[in-house]
Amino acid sequence: MASRRRARELALQILFEAEVGRQPLADALTRAREHAPGEDWMFIQALCEGTWAAKDDLDAQLGVLTAGWSPDRLAGTDHAILRLAAYELQHLGTPPQVVINEAVELAKAYGTDDSGRFVNGVLGAFVRGRPSTRVHDRS
Repeated sequence: MASRRRARELALQILFEAEVGRQPLADALTRAREHAPGEDWMFIQALCEGTWAAKDDLDAQLGVLTAGWSPDRLAGTDHAILRLAAYELQHLGTPPQVVINEAVELAKAYGTDDSGRFVNGVLGAFVRGRPSTRVHDRS
């Protein structure tokens, strides 16, 4: 597994723990770092702290693209993946195709059978800057 792929996976786990467990992000980061000291922590920390600080703005942007599915109604993993990817797309300068591909892989690994397609559609629309017509069939 590539270093950045593993870093994104850890960032997803950290953000999910902080959100679902209602834990301070700093505590989740510290625990994760203790268990995986050799990872790319500058990247992980930038992803986590940036995503966490911008989560309300990211949710507002993503909510426009999820065709009636408010962030609260999304599966927790899909929601965390979308936030993480949207933040990386906007702030870290990673090529969009890389971010989308990585997010889809995370969705396939951690989400439902439909998560990969759903995440791909939403992020594709996010990159294009307009609502997608493909994501409304989410069930």
